[in-house]
Amino acid sequence: MLKDIILEKRKEYNMTQEQLAEELGVARQTVSKWETGETIPDIDSLKKLAILLQFSIDEALGIEIEHDNDDETDWLIVAGFIIGSALGIGFDNSILMFVCAMIGFGLSYAVKVFKK
Repeated sequence: MLKDIILEKRKEYNMTQEQLAEELGVARQTVSKWETGETIPDIDSLKKLAILLQFSIDEALGIEIEHDNDDETDWLIVAGFIIGSALGIGFDNSILMFVCAMIGFGLSYAVKVFKK
């Protein structure tokens, strides 16, 4: 929780509530209220806290961002464009080039869906 992170990080940096408050331009009581969970920092204070105490705002707020590992399927997109370009140039047909490229693009999404 955010209150725990603020307290732990402040102590990790050997700062008193007064020192942290001074750095942030807030009252010591404000820092105390953050650490007890009575209140939460406004967005500007949260940003300053995260920079000063070196923590991730996303993690502090419990936000999990799903990251897709596209490296495994990106080759399908690249292959589709390469094959499409080669066929399009070879047959002097730009539509064939576009269609093959789109097939590679579509296959990459199909693989992602089935992997989940």
